[in-house]
Amino acid sequence: MIEWQDNSEYLLSDQVEHLRPLANCPLSSLLNERGDNLLVFPLSFQECEDHIGEQHLFDLEPRKKGYIAKTGNLAGFIGINDLQITIHSRFSNKETDEDFFLHYMLQKVLSVNLFDLKHTTTDEQILDFLLYLFPYYLKKALSQGLYKAYKRKEYNDTNVRGTIDINRHIKMNMPFNGRVAYHTREFSHDNNLTQLIRHTIEYIRTRKMGNALLQNDPDTQAYVSQIILATPTYKRQDRLKVIQNNQKLTHHPYFTNYPPLQKLCLKILNHEQLKYGKEKDKIYGLIFDVAWLWEEYLATLLTRQGFKHPDNRRKTNGVWLGFHETKSHKNNAFLRFPDFYDREPDGIIIDAKYKQHINDVADINQIITYLYRLKGRLGLFIQPSICSGNPHSYTLRGYGIDQDAHLIKYQIPIPTNLSSYETFVLEMCSIEQTLKMALDHYRL
Repeated sequence: MIEWQDNSEYLLSDQVEHLRPLANCPLSSLLNERGDNLLVFPLSFQECEDHIGEQHLFDLEPRKKGYIAKTGNLAGFIGINDLQITIHSRFSNKETDEDFFLHYMLQKVLSVNLFDLKHTTTDEQILDFLLYLFPYYLKKALSQGLYKAYKRKEYNDTNVRGTIDINRHIKMNMPFNGRVAYHTREFSHDNNLTQLIRHTIEYIRTRKMGNALLQNDPDTQAYVSQIILATPTYKRQDRLKVIQNNQKLTHHPYFTNYPPLQKLCLKILNHEQLKYGKEKDKIYGLIFDVAWLWEEYLATLLTRQGFKHPDNRRKTNGVWLGFHETKSHKNNAFLRFPDFYDREPDGIIIDAKYKQHINDVADINQIITYLYRLKGRLGLFIQPSICSGNPHSYTLRGYGIDQDAHLIKYQIPIPTNLSSYETFVLEMCSIEQTLKMALDHYRL
């Protein structure tokens, strides 16, 4: 068992050969080459502006006295053969391994109420995290409507409207009684996929806090009720059959949010396979992109303060940096997506940075570009930090002096040594209030 934290370095003297299959390679290649027993949140790479599929779980670099393992913005649980790795956020408690910060961001982003976070085994933690994700993906999928699919239905009546089943007809209707046995293919809400979702709901109900998760908010309750009403043929004893019928992920041009939910349901119902596996060379586990979580967590705070949060995947609220003019019209060019911005005169552009250090070239150039384009007065980096301190402010030269423009590195101190999750939540509420007051001050 190896336990690390994200964005950290570790000197290794052994186990290097066991680590090589997971090191120095994009996460997407681990998924593509090793099968479906590794689950990544967010499940779709396209949802993440930081290109999660290109990130490395960790890198191995040679040194004179062994190797250095470097972790990045990914956290979670992963195993291959007899090797088991847990990567906590760097704000977890090193003595107890309690990762209140990761749980808190999940609670905020997924809109899930977490009531009990007592220390459990890693295997149970994996399942708990999967259950937290279920309401989020259920709501995303059902927002597109209840899934419909063709389903074979058998009839035996006088109103023939399908293919006659000769063998069944002879068995049921001889001597002839006026009825005909036949079958049809009809669109139905009661199909393999909705049955899978129903079985997952029934399984979650058997878990501690399961009912609380399914009754977390009115939308979740409504969608759970829709699934229950749509699956009147549900039978607990059909679970293995339903799982087998869903091994091939569905692909539909309209119901695009259902495949991630389908995959998650399979992982929950087969959670034994998601534990640290023993099957040779198979990778098992659950990985979170913590940088994506950090940005989405800040969105729960900043959008309430009037900031726009562009969506790179849906191409909404983006900013065009230029245009190409032809004889007939102008064509926009160079679409970009700041993390957060407001359109107020002399506004604020915010860049959410989970990593420990701001890149003085790429990161600075990017935010100054946005300041110039939007005629902003303040560029703000917001980072989580173990240490508390005063924000670092920099006055910008050139056009920036005329606008009284500044860059500020604002660090949010994350508590790391608290004994209970309830205390952690209270501390974070106070820290969030301080951030809101700072933003109000910057807007003056």
